[in-house]
Amino acid sequence: MSPLRHQLQSSFLHVERARPALGSGLRAALAVGVPTAAAAAWHLPAATWVGLAGLFVALADRGGPYRDRARAMGAMTLLGAVAGLISAAHLPGWAAVVFTLVCVTACGFARSYGDTPGFIGVVLANYAVVSLFLPAHDLHEALTRSALFMVGGAWAMLLALLLWPLRLYRPARFAVAACYDVLADRADEVGRWPLEGPAPTELAVPAVPWEPRIRQSLETAGSVLAVTRRGRMGESGRGEHLLVLLEGADALVPVLIALTETLEFAPREPRYLALRAEVQRALAELATDLRSVSLALETGGEVRPRKAGGPERVRQALAVLEAAGPLSEPARAAYAHAHALLRRLYEYSLALLDVAAALEAGKPMPAELPMAPRPAEATSRSLLEPLRENLNPRSVIFRHALRLGVSAAVATALVTGLGLNHGYWVIITVNVVLQPYTGLTLQRSLQRVAGTILGAALAAGLVVLVKDPIIILVAIMVLFAVAMSIQPISLPAFQVLLTPALVLLAELQSGDWELAGVRIVNTLMGGVLALVGARLLWPSPEHLRFPEQVANALRADRDYLRVVVAGRSDEEPAVREARRRMGIALLNAEASFQRMLIEWRGPARQLEPLMALLTYARRLTSAVTALSTSLRGPNAPDLEPVARYTAAVLEDLASAVEQRRAPSPLPAQSPPLEGDALTRTHGERLVRQLSVLHHAAERLPSSLLA
Repeated sequence: MSPLRHQLQSSFLHVERARPALGSGLRAALAVGVPTAAAAAWHLPAATWVGLAGLFVALADRGGPYRDRARAMGAMTLLGAVAGLISAAHLPGWAAVVFTLVCVTACGFARSYGDTPGFIGVVLANYAVVSLFLPAHDLHEALTRSALFMVGGAWAMLLALLLWPLRLYRPARFAVAACYDVLADRADEVGRWPLEGPAPTELAVPAVPWEPRIRQSLETAGSVLAVTRRGRMGESGRGEHLLVLLEGADALVPVLIALTETLEFAPREPRYLALRAEVQRALAELATDLRSVSLALETGGEVRPRKAGGPERVRQALAVLEAAGPLSEPARAAYAHAHALLRRLYEYSLALLDVAAALEAGKPMPAELPMAPRPAEATSRSLLEPLRENLNPRSVIFRHALRLGVSAAVATALVTGLGLNHGYWVIITVNVVLQPYTGLTLQRSLQRVAGTILGAALAAGLVVLVKDPIIILVAIMVLFAVAMSIQPISLPAFQVLLTPALVLLAELQSGDWELAGVRIVNTLMGGVLALVGARLLWPSPEHLRFPEQVANALRADRDYLRVVVAGRSDEEPAVREARRRMGIALLNAEASFQRMLIEWRGPARQLEPLMALLTYARRLTSAVTALSTSLRGPNAPDLEPVARYTAAVLEDLASAVEQRRAPSPLPAQSPPLEGDALTRTHGERLVRQLSVLHHAAERLPSSLLA
């Protein structure tokens, strides 16, 4: 695939797996439409600032816990009111450039605190630019604008947080439900494997790896639930039930991974097919139970735990097989372990069904649960710590904030010097398009420009056909509603629909029905400035960061194995925390690779070793997780030699990737493997995955990471 074609597909044809945000769309339409209609009906032009404030504050509502949403929208309301006072400044051209540089740079540092604060920083910078280029006549008018902005923000918050049913735990319920959806999908997928086992290519490079999805879902659910329960630590109802359901989902992950690994290496001769069929049938039933938990969390429906027959059928099939003739030691160990893992999965799932049923019925938590408690949550950091971490030239956020401020200042100087009509659209485009990563900036620029051209054309067409302000206002509300609704699904479609809404709103307020063309020209100019800024100002190509992310993942894999060997149980808090850190490190490496794909201009075949490196890093992690489930009990074998061997190889691989060199040859002799047949098989599989990972690192071309 050519780079241009890849860019077009990733920019315009990609659709996220998400639900339409219908509530957000309706709230945004009302937040903008009601104040605008009131301003038109009562002939109060100044009241249109209420609608603009409603739009900005509605955009700051990024979903999640009510507490976070209220903080984000409240902060946008207060800071927007302060930014509105800029309109009284009447700065000369040079001062406007300096102010833009300082203001936009400061707003860029908001990314230090996460995606939502970073987005609010962009919105706030854009409103400051609007206030700068639409000055008030005097201080009284500026204060009036700030007051109207607070009214609009309060109106948007009222719509989002009070007029809709306030269900404090609903975001947490949906986040936990998403974890069970991912687990059910994986159980279903393995349950549909051919009885002879999946093809090796299917195992090596899955289209959508489930491990990153479940780790991301668990992290999101943990964050949402922690925020929701903060300040409510005395309660013992829904929050406690949801916490246990989240713990249960986390506990299911290693067992499901281990069962998958066991089915991969278990014998597949015809005599074992009936037994494998029972195992996969049991997995399909498990998926049904997990979806029952998810459905109960999403809809509040009744939960009906059923009798667990899967493990018993597997035990009976194994007994029939043994009665028909002696089994080899590896076959007996593999299928007996598969039965034990299924029994754990069913024990967990039935307990979780009981917890979900108690949650919906308002009953107390079941007295005894088979899952080990979740590790204690880390203490919160100080408010200034994220900012201090990014106040250095090596930080991506530091370089992005400076790049954003300088680019916006250049745009301000250009707009001021040329005296452009509605020139603030140029600066807003720069702020929106410019991203911390070069590839994302190009992608966002394509989306913004194409969306503006299509949207402005749509606005121009509507203006030609309809001049009635009432119909125009209805069209604006419909466009805002649909745009906000589909934003989680498709950003390009969001841009296409948002542009005519903004153009029509500006035209309705100013009476200038020729603004669509101005919007297109200004957006094109802003997109070009953003691309030039990304190219010339402290560029951050992803291929320079990718080796560090891969090295971090390899070292996290090394640490995970060490903790597993020392811990002797996959349920120990230290093992679960190491597995979590491993998952996050792999998530970061995967995200870096996806960003590098956007930037990549070379032959696609050169990326194959990188894909293999990530794939087999995941496979090695799965092998370690499978090993952890077989080390239960005091008589577990000594695996220190395997751990030392693997740790040494992984450290050399991490250093080789960081230093852009070939890794050292593997040691001539593999470590001795002790223990029963199952443990030896897991150890052999671990060493084999390590050798494949080493081979992938050997094939990395030095030119790719230079």
